[in-house]
Amino acid sequence: MQSESSQNHIDILAFNQLRSGFESHSDCSLSACIKQGQHLAISGVSGCGKSSLLQVIAGLKAPQLGTVTFNKQLIDVKAFNFWRQNICYLPQQAVMGGECVRDVLHLPWRLKAITHFPVPSDELCLSALSQAGVTVLLDKPIDTLSGGEKQRVAIARSILMQRNVWLMDEPTSALDPSGRDRIIQLLSELTIICVSVSHDPVWLASATHVHAMSLSKDECNV
Repeated sequence: MQSESSQNHIDILAFNQLRSGFESHSDCSLSACIKQGQHLAISGVSGCGKSSLLQVIAGLKAPQLGTVTFNKQLIDVKAFNFWRQNICYLPQQAVMGGECVRDVLHLPWRLKAITHFPVPSDELCLSALSQAGVTVLLDKPIDTLSGGEKQRVAIARSILMQRNVWLMDEPTSALDPSGRDRIIQLLSELTIICVSVSHDPVWLASATHVHAMSLSKDECNV
C-alpha cells in the first residue's frame, strides 16, 4: 500500500526551449510543463523534426539546445539511468523481441530492465492485452500478428512495466479508428504522462497539450 506522501505526489515533466537540431527554424523549440494524467502531442508535417524531438526526450539523441526535467531532476547523461527507469519508449515500428506474445510481454524482465517486481503472470498479461484492445493467445507466434496487433501488444507491455512516462511515436499508424479510440480511452484511464508524435486529428484532439511543428515559421506553437 502506498504511503500518503506517495499518493499525493504528482509527476511533472518540463521542457525548456528544447530543440533536436532537426527543426526547420528556431521558433519550433519546445517549452511546456506536463503533469501526471496529461498528454502532450507533437504534430506537424513530415520532415519537421517530430520524431527526432521525441528521441531527444527519450535520451536517444543529444539535444541541440534546451533541457528536460522530470520531477525537478535535470535529465542529462548522468541521469539517464534514472530516466530510463521511468519511461516507456514506443517507436513507430513496434519492437517485439520474442517469438510468441508471452515472450514479447516478458522482454523487459528477460533484459533485466525491471528487477523490482516479478515477471507478470499469464493472468496479468491477458488483462493488459485486453486493456490494449487485443485478444490473442499468449503462445501465438508474433510473426502471425498484424501491424496493429503488434502495436497493441507493445502497448500492453508498457502497461505491465508500470512506468510513469510513455513516449509514443505515431502510436495509431497501424490501427483502425476503433483501435485508436481504445488507446485514447486507455490513456485517459492511466495516471501517466504521455508524450506522443502524431498527425491523426482525432488523436491530437484528445491531447491536453499540442506542440505544432511546421516547415512554415508562422505555424509553430504549443
